Amino acid sequence: MQTTVDRFTPTRIGRVLQAVIVLGVAMAELDVPWQRVWMVPVMIATAMVIFASLWTLAGALQFVVTDAPEVCNAFTYGGGQLSQYPFSVYGRDLVRGVTYVVPLAFINWQPGLYVLGRDDPFGTPGFLRFAGPLAALLLALLAALAWRQGVRRYRSTGS
Repeated sequence: MQTTVDRFTPTRIGRVLQAVIVLGVAMAELDVPWQRVWMVPVMIATAMVIFASLWTLAGALQFVVTDAPEVCNAFTYGGGQLSQYPFSVYGRDLVRGVTYVVPLAFINWQPGLYVLGRDDPFGTPGFLRFAGPLAALLLALLAALAWRQGVRRYRSTGS
């Protein structure tokens, strides 16, 4: 239970509310064709699954490497920070890594390109704009497998 509520503060509701307001204003102001708006809820659901999977993988890693919270934070908090900016500001190799290794590009970059009707400046194939749910599912399956393996091998200290 303690792990579940770690770092939970009611003030974070303001962040969610602010994001919803900004998304609503942006969608109203942008000239987005209504045929593409369906991707926005898919993008949000995909982001939730990807980040939940990253947190699960980070927890599973703690079974193996007991003193490596910095490694976990690099992918969880670092991924959150990284995805706050358009990936076009990053180098090509980093964007490849967050597309094909850790699927952070499917949180908002690839679906956002579809919603806005923009081409990928890195030349990523267009069909990947729709691969977010598949990438989230694969990452969730990997996280579940890693968690199960970690729990099976876990040996308590007895205290």
